[in-house]
Amino acid sequence: MYLWIFVVGIIFSFYNSWGIGANDCANSFATSVGAKVLTLNQAVLIAAIFEFSGAVFMGSHVTDTVRKKIVNQNIFEDEPGALMYGMLCANLSAAIWLTVATYFKYPVSTTHSIIGSIIGFSLAYAGADAVKWEMVGFIVLSWVLSPLLAGIFSSVFFFLINRFIFNSSRPFENTMKLFPGLTFFTFFINVLFIIYKGSPQLELDELPLWVALLSSILIGIFTAVMAQFLYLPYVKKKILKNEEERNNTNDKENDKENVIDIDDESDNSDNINMRTDSYKVAIDNTTDESNTDDNCNNSNEETNPKTLEENNNDNNNEEYNKNEVRFDDSLSIEENIKKGKEFVTYLEGKKLEDEIEVLHENAHNIEPKSDKLCSWLQIITACFSSFAHGSNDVANSVAPLATIYYIYKYNEVTKKADVPIWILVLGGIGIVVGLATWGYKIINRMGREITKISASRGFIIELAAALTVIIASRAEMPVSTTHCQVGSVVGCGLVAGRKNIQWKLIKGILFSWLITLPFAGLLSAGLFSYGYYSP
Repeated sequence: MYLWIFVVGIIFSFYNSWGIGANDCANSFATSVGAKVLTLNQAVLIAAIFEFSGAVFMGSHVTDTVRKKIVNQNIFEDEPGALMYGMLCANLSAAIWLTVATYFKYPVSTTHSIIGSIIGFSLAYAGADAVKWEMVGFIVLSWVLSPLLAGIFSSVFFFLINRFIFNSSRPFENTMKLFPGLTFFTFFINVLFIIYKGSPQLELDELPLWVALLSSILIGIFTAVMAQFLYLPYVKKKILKNEEERNNTNDKENDKENVIDIDDESDNSDNINMRTDSYKVAIDNTTDESNTDDNCNNSNEETNPKTLEENNNDNNNEEYNKNEVRFDDSLSIEENIKKGKEFVTYLEGKKLEDEIEVLHENAHNIEPKSDKLCSWLQIITACFSSFAHGSNDVANSVAPLATIYYIYKYNEVTKKADVPIWILVLGGIGIVVGLATWGYKIINRMGREITKISASRGFIIELAAALTVIIASRAEMPVSTTHCQVGSVVGCGLVAGRKNIQWKLIKGILFSWLITLPFAGLLSAGLFSYGYYSP
């Protein structure tokens, strides 16, 4: 009876997972790509491994929250098909909104999208009684707290590192000394939360606290030792060698500029004389052909430097006029309006690029060698951030499918069972595909347009965001990875001053957050009402 809903539900779930990968998953790698620590292809490869692993091994916790704790499923007991169809509409509505948002480069919350969609069809079916408003209020509170918490983590981390390392008299040497400690802290924090609140499939959540602490400490010590004796000697040698080669290249270029070659100078003089003679011959020929004073004057004007400058200005004006809007009588009013909108978009894009260039130029520059040393930590935190994203946000696409699957298999609403592995695998694959195809849109916006991102800044931003998301994931709280990432970016940028943040973009992002939930909710309610109540 419900087979078609189950089949279509699989398709819509993959579509929603694709949207998550294109929009939200890009946040995990935006700082890495923006700092040029990872290429886009490398970021996709990391996503394929860690997004998939997080979704499969830890995704079921939050999946259960979205699936059962948002909607009062008892209301649907008499009509399980209504809940199935509602979850189908929810997945489609969330996927559509993510597609639209990604197209316009708006990093929105996938959690907002799916929860708003679930609330929408539930209200359309049974009114306010269908929604567990206490849980919704708890989740909304987490949406406010998560960017603040991530921003606090990020600002504190960056302030301490900036104070004791980057602003010291010997930043590179201090970075070398403290690097093993930074490595230990990075692995300890992330491994602790992953192990202590681990996957039910691996029974990691059954481990006692002391085992989790001991395991995290041992892994942290091991990675710190590896960093001290293997990574640091290698990267130090490489950085110093590159610096020496760069200095030698600069010295050679300076020497060339200071050397005066007499022969070349003579040759240049001869060339100038030849060009002058040729030019005179050209003028004479023009005069002979025209035999008029006006033509002679015109020819002489062309050789006037002022006239040449005016001609260049005219060329620039011509180039500008190509983009200038003028009402064309041969076109319809709609076509003229379209031209006007395109011109406005062009001007806005050019203005934004200019503002970004100024932002990057005026940003506080970190000592290059010290910043380069943090590249490895940047990659590590990108991995953890990717894992955390997969574990938390896969629920936004597979939770509705899990509900559909349970009803199709058991023909009841309240059946309790673990989320099948194949559903989590489906979500993980969809996320990776989304990142690989459309992820570059959000990567560019998050990685370079909000503030200047370097390897050290990226490391701190991703660590703070991953820490926040993992804490929320283990508390079964479906927070927005986008909120955490943006909060972390802003917190890190504010340490260096308000001028280091592109506030216009932040306002736009906040606006997109505000309209996400009502847009998804109204779309889901409309789709459900049309399909369920129509004759």
